[in-house]
Amino acid sequence: MGHFFRFLVSKVFLINLLIALLLISGGLFATLSYLDSYTLHGQEIEVPELVGIHVTETDLAIQNKDQLLVEVSDSIFIKGKAGGTIIEQSPEAGKQVKQGRTIYLTLAANQPVKIKMPRLVDRSLRQAISILETYGLEVGEMVYKPDMCTNCILEQKMGGETIEAGARVRKGSVIDLVVGQGLGNELVMVPYLLEFNIEMARDLLQSKSLNLGAPLYDETVKTAEDSANALVYRQLPPFSQEPSVRMGASIDLFLTLDTNKVVHSVIPVLESIQ
Repeated sequence: MGHFFRFLVSKVFLINLLIALLLISGGLFATLSYLDSYTLHGQEIEVPELVGIHVTETDLAIQNKDQLLVEVSDSIFIKGKAGGTIIEQSPEAGKQVKQGRTIYLTLAANQPVKIKMPRLVDRSLRQAISILETYGLEVGEMVYKPDMCTNCILEQKMGGETIEAGARVRKGSVIDLVVGQGLGNELVMVPYLLEFNIEMARDLLQSKSLNLGAPLYDETVKTAEDSANALVYRQLPPFSQEPSVRMGASIDLFLTLDTNKVVHSVIPVLESIQ
């Protein structure tokens, strides 16, 4: 036992112990350094703004392409957007991420995807509009013809030609509807459209078996965004509380961004209603 204790305090043991500790410390340091480098611990960079540029320009937007990776995850057709334009990114611009992180991109597609045309014939107008919206198709002109079934779809057309159910059409296509008018000269009320934007007015007119006529914008409306935000300040024929126009009639709308113009048009109408 005495020999063992003398060995523990001997120079040979202490030297070997020191060497072992140095080797262990070196191994731990090397391992931690490798893990730190592998995980890029503490190194974060800001995600650049990529939305709005073409996908081919991402290398220019990312200063060091080894810092961040990009991957296209989806594409969506949007009217007016050039194909290949980035419309969405994840993570968003300004976020702090580790180097090597992948940014997932959604691009504007060159062409809308093709879908099967649904069957609208023999359905009610309300059902047909709902189905078209579900399929990503737009309701075009509604043409009314005498038929014993009021507000029933008699034909579905695209570009002036009848289109059969199951035919391949591009998403976003405009579908015109031939609608049953009944066997009499049925009249409908003209809805109140003042203060509505163009989309709200179109939806309400369609629900009342009427068509949107010519949208007429005043001098305040200059861009497509202005057109979407403009409000109706006048309508022809005007709002009526009694049935006054035939089903399928067109209602012309006058639109502006001038809220004073809208208010001055609304007040007389509201006073006449009261």
